[in-house]
Amino acid sequence: MADVKLNALIDGLSGRVGKNVVMRQREGRTFLTSRPKGSATVSEKQQAQRDRFQQAVGYSKNVLLIPAIKAEYEVMAKRQAFISPFTAAVTDYLTEPKIVGLDVSGYKGVAGNPLVVHSSVDYKLISVTVTLQQPDGTLVESGEAASSGTRLEWVYVATQNVASLAGLKLTVTATDRPGNVVTKEQVF
Repeated sequence: MADVKLNALIDGLSGRVGKNVVMRQREGRTFLTSRPKGSATVSEKQQAQRDRFQQAVGYSKNVLLIPAIKAEYEVMAKRQAFISPFTAAVTDYLTEPKIVGLDVSGYKGVAGNPLVVHSSVDYKLISVTVTLQQPDGTLVESGEAASSGTRLEWVYVATQNVASLAGLKLTVTATDRPGNVVTKEQVF
């Protein structure tokens, strides 16, 4: 890929030149590249990815019409050096949320004890649900965790006493704005 510098004649142009060369714009710079060659057939995986990307584009166009959400994506775009809030929204749609840690050190099986969930990115999660189950699958309690200021840390305060922590299963389900869901489990 050739980077065109200091050429006022073609600076800012984009499109096909002849049969084999394409001019492209990236971050205000003009590049000359060979023309991409497409495949005549599309595999199921390729079609699924194309469909998913199309859904991401549709999501981005709709969500950026909401001023508060657009402002969040503008911040995300600046923070992560994306070209635009649109790119940030598409990336958000295509990227699953991540739970990077569960802090259960403060939980002793007593009502009022905290369970803390850590996320990798502060804008990513919009809700976190915590569920506690006995070893036999009996539900002890379930509820929404609250953000502790940033969306990097979510705290759930237990509402039930548990006689024994042995075998108790903690399930955390996190959801991001586009609706991507991730689950993490831990057994005491």
